[in-house]
Amino acid sequence: MKYILSLILVILNLINVPLNMLYMKVQKWYLPMWKKDKIIYFAFAPFYWILVILTFIFGWPCEKLPNLIH
Repeated sequence: MKYILSLILVILNLINVPLNMLYMKVQKWYLPMWKKDKIIYFAFAPFYWILVILTFIFGWPCEKLPNLIH
């Protein structure tokens, strides 16, 4: 069971790390749009929140699984 959880953790981290990097870059671009251009801010909001949800879906288990392995 320990090896299966370790394998799942590795696979999740292979997805989570690039996704988290993308999220940080998009966030750095997206949040200042509130002051610069509100139309782009609201037009891009659904895509931003989908990225936030995906980051949470893959990131939360990556933080909780190591506690189950040890």
